[in-house]
Amino acid sequence: MLLVAPVAAPAVAAYLATVRSGAAVVMLDRRCGTADVEHATGPLDVDLVVSTSEHADRLDLHGLGVPVLDLDHLGDGHQPDRAWAEPDPAAPAAVFFTSGTTSRPKAVVHSLDTLRSGARHMAHGLGLGPDDAAFLSSPVASITGVMQVHLTLDRGAALVLEDRFSAASSLRRLVEHGATTLGGAPVIAEELFAEARRQDLAALPLRSISLGGAMIPRDLLELATGRWGIVPTRVYGSSEAPLSTYTMPDDTGERRLADDGAVAPGAEVATDPATGEVLLRGPHLFLGYLHDEDNRAAFTDDGWFRTGDLGRLDGDRLTVTGRLKEVVVRKGLKISLPEVDAVARTLPGVVEAVGYAVPDPATGERLALALHGADLDGLAFESVVDHLLAAGLAKWKLPEEVVVWDAPLPRTTSGKVQRRRLDGGGVRRLLAPRLRS
Repeated sequence: MLLVAPVAAPAVAAYLATVRSGAAVVMLDRRCGTADVEHATGPLDVDLVVSTSEHADRLDLHGLGVPVLDLDHLGDGHQPDRAWAEPDPAAPAAVFFTSGTTSRPKAVVHSLDTLRSGARHMAHGLGLGPDDAAFLSSPVASITGVMQVHLTLDRGAALVLEDRFSAASSLRRLVEHGATTLGGAPVIAEELFAEARRQDLAALPLRSISLGGAMIPRDLLELATGRWGIVPTRVYGSSEAPLSTYTMPDDTGERRLADDGAVAPGAEVATDPATGEVLLRGPHLFLGYLHDEDNRAAFTDDGWFRTGDLGRLDGDRLTVTGRLKEVVVRKGLKISLPEVDAVARTLPGVVEAVGYAVPDPATGERLALALHGADLDGLAFESVVDHLLAAGLAKWKLPEEVVVWDAPLPRTTSGKVQRRRLDGGGVRRLLAPRLRS
């Protein structure tokens, strides 16, 4: 089954009904593009699609030639069936898509066993119980979203779902529902806390925040602790290996702020002595990628998963220092640069098209796109965006800065474009509306 999921209760119910009945679900976020749907369904025999009518029309999901169920009316007129047999928890249950160093998202296959293992790690780090309520604004179709679904279900806690994040309205909803924990990208917490400070709120219902997915600002952690008494928990995880390390419940003071936590029970973490790349093994590790070619370079001969991240170990504690993978992390979501490069090279007149990361105070990083070619003098930002959307690129993967070069892009002696030398170059910058003021 293909599930195009908003952050809403019907999507959570559809996900749980599928995996608990023994079927496998392919997960896409509601913000996906037509190219994402084509990539997700191409190698698979999808026999059912569940989506809202809005996204079914936008993505032409009826064109797949299989039944499409309307997510908004999925439960109308039906009584829940509680008599099914529990599925094999080690069997493939869910497929997620993540961006890496290739030109297309990788299909990550998990079982209920691997997902529940990651959820247990998170529950231990947060000390979550039935009196808690988790606030979720990350996509249900992401590993962060699914972890919190399993986390709250397994612990009997509540889950507050926020499909369209806005600092003021989302903070109001968080307070109204008494959310006690918050997980996801650091930028979400930053915006909520900035709004709470603007409103001069003396107290928040949150007792804990669990943050990962990007480098975490030190002042964010200190603000949470000092102003509202919120206990920060740092985590290190990915779509392939949710929560490999996390802050331990008995960590205090500087130990809670200084690194990415201790190795989770049952997990194994190492670093490649030659490159410093973080390597992982354990029961939380995914079953593998759907495409065999992705698996060949992803594992060492003795079964360690190559994360593409750089880090160092001090005893059983990990500090992530950077990444090898070519991605931009915007609001905690990873955008594959090679994927954007490939689509941007179809722009008329473009000879070279290379994306790169630019630091951004609002989003952590933003995607910039360097273009070199013929007859680009009249190029407008809107025409670039329109072309990329028409080519199937998801809206959340669009660049917010386009830089036109009048000379070839800088390359290494082996011919590879040096992304790190692109920022600050070019002769003309075209900006998204939010950057123009």
